[in-house]
Amino acid sequence: MYARQLAMLGLLCVSTSLGWSESTLPAGSEVEVYLKGDIGAPDVLGEMNRELASLMQRAGFRIVWRHANDQSSSNGAAHLIMVELRGTCAVSSAHDSLVPLASGLALASSSVVDGRVLPFSWLDCDALNRFLAPALLNLLDEDQDYIYGRSMARLLAHEFYHVLAQTDDHTQAGISKARFSTADLLSEHFDFETAALDKLRIPSSGSSGDDASAGGR
Repeated sequence: MYARQLAMLGLLCVSTSLGWSESTLPAGSEVEVYLKGDIGAPDVLGEMNRELASLMQRAGFRIVWRHANDQSSSNGAAHLIMVELRGTCAVSSAHDSLVPLASGLALASSSVVDGRVLPFSWLDCDALNRFLAPALLNLLDEDQDYIYGRSMARLLAHEFYHVLAQTDDHTQAGISKARFSTADLLSEHFDFETAALDKLRIPSSGSSGDDASAGGR
């Protein structure tokens, strides 16, 4: 079991260009994600890309990664999201020295103006390191990178749900539930519930802010 922890989740913003293979998804499903900050170890980034692509493809979207300084595509994507990575997005080599994440501290957050979820968000990689540290301590390095990158993708997918569906609603389970545990981030299978997929495929006309949180045990 893992010690009980709470950490706020939120939207994410940004972009990097690491392209995915073409799919049969319609053109209107393309999401350009502009990423800035320390993108971390290649193995971590690769797993983040793979997991996020898989999660969002099931929801009907194709992710196109771009660097923060890249120009947008000439044909124009249907959706743009800016993501700032804060801290170093790589597994810490000093797990024993990591201070446990205090209850309520943010893992990620998004901008909300007049009830509208904006496509500007950040992910706190240092906080994620502290959140995952007890679970990663006795794993092999390659397994740590795999779990860390996959966890980043799951946090991003949660935020993309709020941005793309323009809702602050949460589901009872899955990527769009209100609280995450370390077990959720370690699980081999963690996906969107049907209710969340319905919202993503038919975005609501209204909008409101995101206040997701993650818990661990």
